[in-house]
Order: sequence, then C-alpha cells, then structure tokens
Amino acid sequence: MPIPSVSDNVPYLTQMEGALTENQYIEQRGLFGKPVATLSDKVSTPNLRPGNPDSLSQWIDLYMQIHVIGGSKKTEQAKTRDLDRFRRFFASEVGHDHVDGWTPSVTKAFQRMLESTVVEATGRPYAATTINRVFATLRHFGRWLHRNRPLLAGSPFEGVRDLQTDEPAWNGLTNRQILRLKSACEQRLKLCTRADQNPVLEATVFHCLLHTGLREFELIGLNVEQYHHRGFHDVKRKGRKVSRKVPLPSEAREYLDRYLSSRGGLADSDPLFVSRFGRRLSERDVARICERTAKQACAQLGDDESFHLTPHMLRHTFLKRIADREGVHVAQKMSGNVSLREVFRYTKPSDQESEAIIEHIAL
Repeated sequence: MPIPSVSDNVPYLTQMEGALTENQYIEQRGLFGKPVATLSDKVSTPNLRPGNPDSLSQWIDLYMQIHVIGGSKKTEQAKTRDLDRFRRFFASEVGHDHVDGWTPSVTKAFQRMLESTVVEATGRPYAATTINRVFATLRHFGRWLHRNRPLLAGSPFEGVRDLQTDEPAWNGLTNRQILRLKSACEQRLKLCTRADQNPVLEATVFHCLLHTGLREFELIGLNVEQYHHRGFHDVKRKGRKVSRKVPLPSEAREYLDRYLSSRGGLADSDPLFVSRFGRRLSERDVARICERTAKQACAQLGDDESFHLTPHMLRHTFLKRIADREGVHVAQKMSGNVSLREVFRYTKPSDQESEAIIEHIAL
C-alpha cells in the first residue's frame, strides 16, 4: 500500500507560537489506517510505520513525506539531497538496508566520508559548516526514527559531535547602508521610466523585506487577500509554521498601497507581487531587485565603501534591530519561530560594534 502524502493537506496552524505535530495531524486525518494517539515528540508512536518497519530506506521515505515535502523548495531539495546521500552511503558501506545496522560507528564513518570528499565544483573538501548542516538533517531524522522504531544499538548519534567551525560573521547592514539603499529606491522611482522597469515594485519589495524580516519565499508566497489591517496575515513560514500576523509599518505600507493601486482590478487570490509578465515573483527576481538597488546605492561610492545586498541581509538587519530594542525573545517570535541559537546568530554584534563596546567600557 503506498504511503499517503500529507504535504498537500497539512492545515497550517495560524499562530506564531507553534504548529500541529505530526501525530496531532495524523490523529485528525486518520492517515495510515488506525488513527495514532496524540503524544509528545519524546514518546514513541508505534503505529507510525512504513510497510516494512525494518527498512531504513522506507523510513527515510516516510520521514520525507511528513517532514520534508511541502516546505520551501530550497529546503526540500537540500534535505532530500542530504538523506539520499546517507541512504547511498548506508547501502554501500553497511551492505544491506536493515535499520538496526545504523549505529554510532556508521554515523561517524559517514561524517569522515564527507570530510574527505572533494567538491567537484570548487576542488576543495566540504566546509565544516556544510557538513554540520547535513548532519542537522540527519540528526533530526535519526531522533524521529529512534522514537518510532527503537534501534538495536540505541541512538545512532551517541557520541557524535558537530565539527568545530569559526564563528560566522554577522551579515546585516549598517544604518548608513540602509539610508543609502532607501535613497536609491527613491532615485530609481524617478530614473526608471522604461516599460520593462518597475521601480515601485522594487521599492515595495525592499521595504517589505527590511521591515518584516521575512524570507524571500515567505514574501513572494503571499496573496492579495493576506494583506489587510496593517500587516500580512496567515503567512506560511519555514518548517510548516504559519504566523497569524506579521505587522507592516507605515513606511512599507505606503509603498505597498501605491504598488497595488498601480495594478488595479485585483482578485483576493492573485499573487501579491508579480513580474511584468504577470507571474508570481520568484526568489531569483527578489535577488535581482536587491542587486539593482545596491548598484544604484553604490553608483557614486568608491570601492572601499561599496557593498552588495542579498534578501537575507535584510532579514539579519531586521532581527538585529528588534533584538537591540526589544530583546532577543521578541526577535525570536518575529523571526517565525526559529531556535534561540539561530536568533543569536542573526542578532550578534558586528565586529565594529564589538570594538566600540570594548573602547568605551570601563574596567
């Protein structure tokens, strides 16, 4: 019997604080035959099983149906690639597909294999951060698997640690850079008059990203009906979560109202942001908007002051400002419920701020 996909039917919970667990969803929908009782993530759910409960490959397929498929395209592709890489390694090195063959020694061997693998595109081994990202996917799968089908040797991550990495640099914008980008938007409103240019759309996308901290796919996934009452509503976030409301300040609303009035005759189900061909904006379209805005901002600057802009830099900037003014827990909520560890990465002081603190602190 084929495994039913839940990705097209998951009822996104419209609140910042949480989402339906897989077991709550399965209980409501009655998937896999007999409904599974709602339990916490720390308790095993024996009825949640593939056709062959001893097949590692089938457990991977089931996990992907529940936890991977239906998320953002990039995340889905990355996690699918990570799990398929481990599936191939397990079949090759262990020599069979029996799930009890997954032990901590196998996990450590997989980590060593990744460390020694040379990436064809770069000619260099995988970076430690890349390997740790792969292992974050695998660790979540391993814990989920061990809860639902306890492994003979126990947790396959017992004694397995992430690789040590250098602390990543903060990737946001200074106040001066933000000012120059806002000025660039205003300049392009006057300069860009060709039919294939849409400076109002560009300025709107820039300000919406800057003032909400949304990821690209979260912003471009919005429909017209989701913008009302000074914010975006029922916003699909990363990890199958939904924010009931993402507030939008007046500066961004003015641009958005101006952009929507220029389109006219909109239906509630229409995409909120469209290209000049009438199609929903893509993530690449958003990246190009950032590139053009930064190019305008740096047109009169020397090489020492020029800078680039990516959509994710606007998310870093937004969350840093929120954390500085309201605290890291408010920033975590506004981020769309990412972990505190990830929020600290977004909101850490820049090198310049750290230097300024040290200069002015009295010891």
